[in-house]
Amino acid sequence: MGFSVQVSGGAELYRLRGQLKQLGDTGLGKHMDRAFKAAVKPLGPAIREEAGQALPSGYAPVLSKSLRFRLASKTKRQSTEVSYRVFGDGKRERRDVPSLNRGKLRHPVYGKRRKAWVEQKVRPGFVDRPADRLMPDISREMRSVIKYVSNELKG
Repeated sequence: MGFSVQVSGGAELYRLRGQLKQLGDTGLGKHMDRAFKAAVKPLGPAIREEAGQALPSGYAPVLSKSLRFRLASKTKRQSTEVSYRVFGDGKRERRDVPSLNRGKLRHPVYGKRRKAWVEQKVRPGFVDRPADRLMPDISREMRSVIKYVSNELKG
């Protein structure tokens, strides 16, 4: 289970992708994808840093090492959605990042042989805070990439 941070765009990106397909491989599509990845790159380290501050000292380093990030985009006729997934791989299964982001940490009681689990409250929003803080810059950079590719297609 992961957690997504989404940036929605408009029909302009849909038109650009359509024009890029019609023109064939001009390298602009790859440039746009690389630029989108570069735009969201600061989000990963910011989330790792925030996890270190929001979570208990024994769990923060473990989670920070296991956090993984994926960027995906879906282009529809009227909108484009760029999604940034945050998830963590545990030893046996995925870590529950959405619950951690809501402020709930489930863990086994240390020293208990019968595997008793407890829910501990932690500071909520370790993914939301960096995303909210960086979203204006990410959106601005993505809009500039769309503008650049649009200008390249026009001229």
